[in-house]
Amino acid sequence: MIAGPADSPLSDEPVLLVGADVHTLDDHLPRARAVLVRHRRIAWVGDDPDEAAPAACRRIDLSGTVLQPAFVNAHTHLTGLGLMLNALDLGLARSVEDCLAAVRATVDVTPDPVIWGMGWDETRWPVHRAPTADELTAAGHGRPVMLLRADGHCLVVDRTSLSAVPLARSRGVDRGEDGVPTGLLRQEAAQVAQRWFSAQVPARTLQDARHMAARELASSGVASAHEMGGPHRMGPADFDAWIHGRWPLEVIGYWGDLDLDFVLERGLRRVGGSLLLDGTIGSHSAALAEPYTDRAGSGQLYRDTTELRDFTLEATLKGIQVALHAIGDRAVAQALEVFEAVAATTGVERVRRSGHRLEYAALVKAEDVSRLRALGVIVVVQPANDLDLASLGGSYEQRLGASRARAANPVGLLSRSDVPIAFGSDDLAALEPWEGVRAASSQPNADSSMDPAAALRAATLGGRVAARQPNVGRIGVGQRADLAAFEVDVDGTPGRCVLTVVAGRITHGVGLLEHV
Repeated sequence: MIAGPADSPLSDEPVLLVGADVHTLDDHLPRARAVLVRHRRIAWVGDDPDEAAPAACRRIDLSGTVLQPAFVNAHTHLTGLGLMLNALDLGLARSVEDCLAAVRATVDVTPDPVIWGMGWDETRWPVHRAPTADELTAAGHGRPVMLLRADGHCLVVDRTSLSAVPLARSRGVDRGEDGVPTGLLRQEAAQVAQRWFSAQVPARTLQDARHMAARELASSGVASAHEMGGPHRMGPADFDAWIHGRWPLEVIGYWGDLDLDFVLERGLRRVGGSLLLDGTIGSHSAALAEPYTDRAGSGQLYRDTTELRDFTLEATLKGIQVALHAIGDRAVAQALEVFEAVAATTGVERVRRSGHRLEYAALVKAEDVSRLRALGVIVVVQPANDLDLASLGGSYEQRLGASRARAANPVGLLSRSDVPIAFGSDDLAALEPWEGVRAASSQPNADSSMDPAAALRAATLGGRVAARQPNVGRIGVGQRADLAAFEVDVDGTPGRCVLTVVAGRITHGVGLLEHV
């Protein structure tokens, strides 16, 4: 559901938003000075609010701001994001010792039953290794400790938790030369550990995290978030809390499992998101066409192609959109094989109408770009985080070598090739939507850099395409009123969000409301 009872309605009476530099992202009228909202939709857009605008009961003065379509976070894990906002932030850690010192400091000041940290990246440290289970046991003073890596697909836990988590049949348990688990978990083992730790977090803490995540996004000008839930993430109860709750933004749920009944029982028409075909480059679990450069192996595919094909065919025939999570080029190729096999049965136009998605697609072979375009596949990326990983000397260069790292995340190539793109943040990347726009439009490699206008569209309208919402997004008559206004710095750069409107309701910046 959209918007809680405390949010201010704009939809009951005509409301005029005036004074802003309106960027409509509508080719018929690209710029304007005023917008009229009525019955949750945009009723009028123009330049002369005093002479040409229909009568309004309320007026909001947005002088000195830019008003535009609200942002969409097209791939996130909302409760994890909320937990991160209150969790131990290890993004600034510069060594294993920094990590352990942060854990010790947290134990001294928090009464929480578990220590939950996120954001470490050993490739930025002098010694490229993760903390061990024994080190976390000592630093945590006996409390359960889980530290999630920056890519979200690899984590470390303390020795006691390592014994308690049911990992007997899970792939991805790292072991030392003596065969003893080190505490480092990847793939299935990492997923099992996340579920186990989530169960240790008090229900009240989880609910507080949900509200914190929703407020944080709304205050950044985000009107819609695509929640990537699943049995290996926070589980059904958390997913249901998001899709049935009342929040200051729209929440669109994707269930990351091969279970269409689960989706249909909830009246949803989307599935996947966290339906993993492989892991991440940083954790050596992405499925690559060529081996990693810093260790043996090329990762592995998590799913059987025939099983995926049958699932995607059934979903397509039932009108359900499928989002497959693929990072390595071998996983991207598997996803394309699946979509093409479905198209061979249903016809390519039916696949295109389904609007199937590919999450991440960090490594895409040049010859696969035309295949993506032909199938109408939407590619969802997290530019604020992923493009940094491919920077000079970054994680991708260490794992793949300079040449393949420069070719990673080809958002510019995809955009110029008319492959639809949407932006997300996952639950570990930067939350500020403008950071994603700037990152995607400022890369030194042309194939990894988008035109700024295209990047803004990907961060706003791209998410609407990805969610199959044709009547939401741009500022045009008849469109649902999902808007955001930002202060403008002296150099013209958008700054602080001063107003967020979701389906005709103010969800951030209520104090700006003025009666005529």
